[in-house]
Amino acid sequence: MDSLLVRRVLHDCERRYLAPEAQGRIYRYIATEEIPLEITERAIQEAVSLGALKNSAVEASLFEAIVDALLDDRSFEIPGSPSEKMYPSSCWIC
Repeated sequence: MDSLLVRRVLHDCERRYLAPEAQGRIYRYIATEEIPLEITERAIQEAVSLGALKNSAVEASLFEAIVDALLDDRSFEIPGSPSEKMYPSSCWIC
């Protein structure tokens, strides 16, 4: 899959619980592939779960901490977050 032809679109719920700076980091990680896609996706899921639990947007620094935790330990999960997605599937545009 050519990374130039694929774009990740954040779902409304994801945008609600991710601060604009965190959204920018996500788009940068996807565009540059500096973080593996599976880690970025998992970080989005964990950040949105955390944002929903605290009912506020996750800032970029916290999002980066989640990414770092996932890079260190891929089994990392925020305590109390649901194992299944709590929002509809995200969109990829090809």
